[in-house]
This record gives sequence, C-alpha cells and structure tokens, in this order.
Amino acid sequence: MTSQIKRKRRTNAEVEAVREAAREELAAHHPMTLRQVHYRLVSRDDIVHPNTQAAYNTLSGWLRDDRLNAVIPWAWMEDRMRRARGWKGWADPAEFLADVLGDYYRDPWQDEEQDHYVEVWLEKDALSGIFSDALGHYRVTLNVGRGYDGWTSIKRAADRYFSWQEKRGAETTVLYFGDFDPSGEDMHRSLIERLGELGAHPEVIALPVEELTDRIRTSVEELINLDALEESRRLEREQRGDMRELADELAAEEEADEDS
Repeated sequence: MTSQIKRKRRTNAEVEAVREAAREELAAHHPMTLRQVHYRLVSRDDIVHPNTQAAYNTLSGWLRDDRLNAVIPWAWMEDRMRRARGWKGWADPAEFLADVLGDYYRDPWQDEEQDHYVEVWLEKDALSGIFSDALGHYRVTLNVGRGYDGWTSIKRAADRYFSWQEKRGAETTVLYFGDFDPSGEDMHRSLIERLGELGAHPEVIALPVEELTDRIRTSVEELINLDALEESRRLEREQRGDMRELADELAAEEEADEDS
C-alpha cells in the first residue's frame, strides 16, 4: 500500500458504494483476507477506494462492523499464513498406524469429564514454546495473540465458549498472560470488551508473563479436575496399547499375503 496522501473526503454515496462493492466481492469470492478485498476494491473503476493505509484501515472497520451486525457471514473472511501444503502417504495401513501411533492423544476435554473449560492466552509469541510445554500435560488450548487479536480469532474463541456453555453447561476461564504496561493492559481490556460484543463473557484472569511455568501449571490445576485428567491419560495409554496390537496384526497379515 502506498503512504497516506491527503485526499478529498469521500461523500456518503461514495462510501456506501465502496461498502456495497466489498460485500459483492466477498459474496463472489469468499473466503478472502482483508488485504485481498482491499486490492480488489482498489482495482475497480466504479468506486472511489485509494490504495492508502487510511483506506485499508477504514475498510477493516467497515468489514468488522458488517460481521458484527450479521451483514456478511464470518466465514466469508479469513486470516491465513500462506505456505505450501504437501500430501503425506503410506505404503499400507500397518505403516500408517506405526507412523501415527506416537501422535495419538486422547482428548481429556470430552464426555463431560471436565465441568470447567480453561484456555490460556499469551501476549508474546516469543514465549509460546515455553507455554506449550507447560500446557501439554493438560491439553489446554493456547492462543498466542501477537498483539491485538483480529476479529476472526475473537469470533472463533467466542464460538468455543458458547459451545461449552450450551452443550455442557460449563463456564469458561481465560488465563491471560501479558506485559502489564499501558499497551498490555489495553489488550486485556480489548479482549474482554470484544468477546462481550459477541455475547461471550468468560472470566478473564490477568497474570504477569514473568511468572511463567510454575504459575501456568498452578493456575490451570486450580481450575480443572485432576482426577478426571489422570483417568483420561490412563485410558490414553490403554488405547495406545490397543493400537500397537492392531498395527502388529496388520503387519503380520501383510507379511503373510506377500509370502503366499
């Protein structure tokens, strides 16, 4: 995008024309990123939408409002990291089971085993590895904000909290770890406010990021049923054993077929 240039203010009619054009583009080409919508509008000759940061930011606000007001569906917009995706294959079912066996983890957040849903939100991406290691034992979802979260991320979080409330009657607690300088405090406030705009009202507990591993574990353990978690991990070990036996049986069958 080009730098901001002082231009004549758009008329109300011109503004409405841009907003309607954005909805048309999304209806025809969804899902799209904000950047994609912006550049499609810039290329159109029938509206006034300059390629400036100001126009980009204004468009972002309009599309946020359109999603909040159900003018356009949330699914029409997306945040994505562009990367090539390959396809992995296996020679036979036995090889597949042997390969993926180590990746099997039973979900302890199922079948009403926990009566309280817990998530951890982290302001700093640089600490995500430490937090992932600390939370792995509990299978707690970690959301890394990288600053102010986009509305798509906020909407997905709200939907998760609604699901737990509606299907299981469980309350949600968000443990928010951040730097409590002025910007960090505002991110915490913004998270609560924007979730509230979508009708989600989890308890959000603010914790200083410096406390790290010990405080992460202590805070999580105060909120979850540790006996249910241990039973889930016992079942996981049992199911892994069953899968190993199945993999061995398939391997033996494959070998017998080759010899016959």
